[in-house]
Amino acid sequence: MSWTRYTGRALADITLDGDALHAELEDRIRVGNPHLTDVRLELATATEAFDAERSRRWYDVIYLAEDPEDNP
Repeated sequence: MSWTRYTGRALADITLDGDALHAELEDRIRVGNPHLTDVRLELATATEAFDAERSRRWYDVIYLAEDPEDNP
């Protein structure tokens, strides 16, 4: 398998920071992309956008992951 760099957006609870924030963002990325394995967040940048209840903020993310579908 090979590592690929991806960009995207993910939601996270506004009260989180540090390792807890990165863990939640990685989890959200995995849920949205179940075919990816070993997701590793490289960079997360908070945006000004929130969810409808304003309890979660959108983050622009860059992450590395393995895609087993690329290497049958």
